[in-house]
Amino acid sequence: MNKQKGFTLVELLVVIAIIAVLAGAVLIAINPVAMMQKSRDAKRLSDLDQLRTALHLGLVDGEVTLTAMAAPVTSSGGTQAINGTGWVRYTIPTGKTGLSKYLPTLPVDPLNTGTNVYTYESTLTDFEIDTLLESTDNATKMSTDGGNSATTYEVGTNLTII
Repeated sequence: MNKQKGFTLVELLVVIAIIAVLAGAVLIAINPVAMMQKSRDAKRLSDLDQLRTALHLGLVDGEVTLTAMAAPVTSSGGTQAINGTGWVRYTIPTGKTGLSKYLPTLPVDPLNTGTNVYTYESTLTDFEIDTLLESTDNATKMSTDGGNSATTYEVGTNLTII
């Protein structure tokens, strides 16, 4: 008699069920929604830090001059152009290159819709850039950044403009 080796259908179903339960437990432990929020917040923090640094360098090097704005501009309401006409407004002095020396384009929020946008406003001497951080783990960053709003993350030279 010829005996075949292999698994029965019941054994295979039991193994598949065990794997499904373990996969579900891992998904619950990882919490992918919270991980995505933290990932987007990390991008926001990096973008604002790069933009703040580029503006500081541009001002120090004389590549840009700030303009007084009548109202804030958001990343969803402007372009990514770095010639002073994008959502970050400034003037490029004659013979200078502007922020193109420091950034390829202006960053935009990872979602860039609704309240998830970057907001910019400036006076002749100061600027402020704000964003909303999604993760509850970053709530303290918004309330302790030195700005006048505990519900947004603010960077710039004067955190009371917006």
